[in-house]
Amino acid sequence: MRRMDGVSAFLFHQEQSGAIMHTLKISIMDISEIPEGWNYELFRKSVANRLHELPMFRWKALKVPLGLHHPVWVDDPDFDLDYHLRRIACPSPGDRKAFCELVSEVYAWPLDLTKPLWLCWVVEGLENDEVALVTLVHHAYTDGSGAARLLHKIYSVSRSEAEPDRQMTWKPERTPGKLELAVRALIDLPRTWISSLPKIRHGMAKVREMKKKYRESGRELPPSAFSDTRDSPFNIMVGRGRTFVFDTLPLDDIRALSKGFGVTINDLFVAASAGAYRKFMQTRGFDPDTGPLVTAIPVSKRPPLEEDDMIGNKTTTDYLAMPVHLSDAEARLKAAAHAGKVMKEHLVAAEGFDLSTIIEVTPPLFIRLLDWVVKHKEGKFGIWGNAAISNVPGPREHLYMGSMKLKNWISMGMIAHGLGLNTTVWSYAGQFNICILADKNLLPDGWELAGYFRDAFGEYQQLLAEKTAVEAADAAS
Repeated sequence: MRRMDGVSAFLFHQEQSGAIMHTLKISIMDISEIPEGWNYELFRKSVANRLHELPMFRWKALKVPLGLHHPVWVDDPDFDLDYHLRRIACPSPGDRKAFCELVSEVYAWPLDLTKPLWLCWVVEGLENDEVALVTLVHHAYTDGSGAARLLHKIYSVSRSEAEPDRQMTWKPERTPGKLELAVRALIDLPRTWISSLPKIRHGMAKVREMKKKYRESGRELPPSAFSDTRDSPFNIMVGRGRTFVFDTLPLDDIRALSKGFGVTINDLFVAASAGAYRKFMQTRGFDPDTGPLVTAIPVSKRPPLEEDDMIGNKTTTDYLAMPVHLSDAEARLKAAAHAGKVMKEHLVAAEGFDLSTIIEVTPPLFIRLLDWVVKHKEGKFGIWGNAAISNVPGPREHLYMGSMKLKNWISMGMIAHGLGLNTTVWSYAGQFNICILADKNLLPDGWELAGYFRDAFGEYQQLLAEKTAVEAADAAS
């Protein structure tokens, strides 16, 4: 039995309020080098032989009686791999557009909360000798950074690495009864409070000191979830339909842009997001010029790799002012870099009083109260602010599963009530993947927004070319 951390419990409880809280992990495999050709049954056997590397995939969630503490993970004695591993064909022509339409439909179905919270759809019929593994994994299991590390446990860095040749023996642990769950919760709860409360008290003192210094020096604080969020098309109660697309740009091009402007890749992504979201707002009749969007940014707090079990959400969230109100692309980039600096300084100053620590000691009753407030406000209020974006660096080199090459890897979070659109960048082996997940009513055609992102990065390519030309002319004169 393993207890969820506070953030994971919060994400699990969000499913109860009607949102779909699983994430997407998509592996696009090159099957052209398999000596005997693609064989689903051999692939299934390979997965079965690797399951011991992912013990969480045999865990199901149990809620604690009376909501005394966070839910727990327990072994599912009825675990059946064939329930979780499914086979499907992509409609013709099997290109990226057809694939993303299929993923959108597959994603929209909620997971069965009485079973381990994952499904893997093996998608055949793709062009270019590809097979895709579309895995739905509940966010309560792990965050994006944890998923990146788990990736290395099931893939190898070389095609020549030996395949596991047999399935490891697995014996499920006994499932605890309701009385045992309640007793363990009453034992664990004081430990959680004793561990968390000193951090919160220390963090509160640091925040008070920080705010005092900020007021005296005239420095600005980042926005918060409780700021007066402006009117935006993104703060809605989500329905059941989903739209998912991903577009891929060369990572070297993105690095060249960030280096040319003297900003980080994340600064550039925030600025491009501001440009894309600005255009989207204009097409929906919203005025972006009235001010920036309050944007939730997940920040990893995972320990070093050798100390990380990859389980749970070791992530906090801070907020950033996304400059959608600036019409000039260069001004947006400068504002994005400034907003990023403000947020990073705040994260350091508020350590211990961050969202993840507070949620650790938040009982389910208050989470249900927050759900009621979000529904009462019709999605216009919540912990996500106006928007959520994230940038997760994945493996730099190609990985392999036997003879199959992991050609591309795409990871996407979720949307929730109050958050109708989520944009995640996931880089893998020289590819910069822009992933978009939205409520279907908000964004029926995801390629519309993907096009706005291409336009935004294109603006920066043009600006850099002009800047380089001016500098060359100045040097020549």
